[in-house]
Amino acid sequence: MMIEFIGWLGAFLLATCGLPQLVKTIRTRNFDGLSLIFLFWWLFGEILILFYVMQKAFRWPLILNYGINIVIIFIILFLFALTKQKNKLEIDYGIISR
Repeated sequence: MMIEFIGWLGAFLLATCGLPQLVKTIRTRNFDGLSLIFLFWWLFGEILILFYVMQKAFRWPLILNYGINIVIIFIILFLFALTKQKNKLEIDYGIISR
């Protein structure tokens, strides 16, 4: 019973460790410190390990962890693309919204 609790706690902590970055990014709308290579590397790692866990070691704490991380990464990538597109429009058309 204790080992299950430890597993769920670890999965929760790992699954939510990207949330502070997501919240900071949403609040500041600043992506200067984020590397796209890091985000894609993280995303593909999460997808591959999720596939492995679902095939070989089906455990809900792990699936929850990897699934939540994948969602967080997609949100960060979406916001990154949205911000870059907005900045490009501002530069191309001389729009200044700040």
